[in-house]
Amino acid sequence: MNIAEIRSLQSFPSKKELDLRVRAFLFHHKQSLSEGTLTILKYIWRHSVKFPGVSFAKVETIQKKTNKSRSTVIRAINCLEKNGLLKRVPTLRTNGKRGVNILVFQAEGIEELPEVETKTAAPSSVNNSHDTPSNEQAAPEEIPAEEEIKQCPPVIDADYLPSYIPESFLTVTRPFLTPNDILSAWKSAQHAYQKVNLTQPIEWYIEQINRTFKRAVFAQRQGTIKKTFLGYFYGGLKEAFIQIVRKEVMADSSTLYYNWLDDAQ
Repeated sequence: MNIAEIRSLQSFPSKKELDLRVRAFLFHHKQSLSEGTLTILKYIWRHSVKFPGVSFAKVETIQKKTNKSRSTVIRAINCLEKNGLLKRVPTLRTNGKRGVNILVFQAEGIEELPEVETKTAAPSSVNNSHDTPSNEQAAPEEIPAEEEIKQCPPVIDADYLPSYIPESFLTVTRPFLTPNDILSAWKSAQHAYQKVNLTQPIEWYIEQINRTFKRAVFAQRQGTIKKTFLGYFYGGLKEAFIQIVRKEVMADSSTLYYNWLDDAQ
């Protein structure tokens, strides 16, 4: 591929945006990924900075540098592609036959790091040297089903989500989100709840949570969300909770002093 073709694959304007995308993905999905997948992801991430989001690392190179088996590398790439973070882009040799796959990080995704989340450090050492495409083929490889399950849990139905997620929240979110994203959205709601001094359990405020989610969906449809959907939902819910706290405090005649500045944190 020539430089123009490679640049057309570039999915991020800079390394900073690439890092934010991968850190957000890890925040929401790290617990479901195997140690091998995480190691391989970090290697590909480190080798996608010359053209942010585009990696020329071959399967054989990843295998050698991470000390993982070829099947583990293939499973990891399959897993990351299934979860929407990576995409394989095939290349052609000069003789017209298939060449290696270029790995491209996908910019699209609703994951976002919560505002209160401490920034995760980018890979400790970024190597600016890149593996260039060669004539070796790196086609996907078939993996036994039981091994694929261990490496990357399959997409599940919303009925398998934890029982602590309120049914009404599932009803509201199911038409718009995947099961994994529903879980992430509820965790965002819990995170927002923990940052304010509400007097009742989170389930007490489920109507407000559902209304805020619907507003976020409307904003997304209108194209007014500048960053990501979950980040917008989290911010809107935190602000809504702060307003509820103020109403609860004002309604409590026994409360003489209240630190309103803490609400803005």
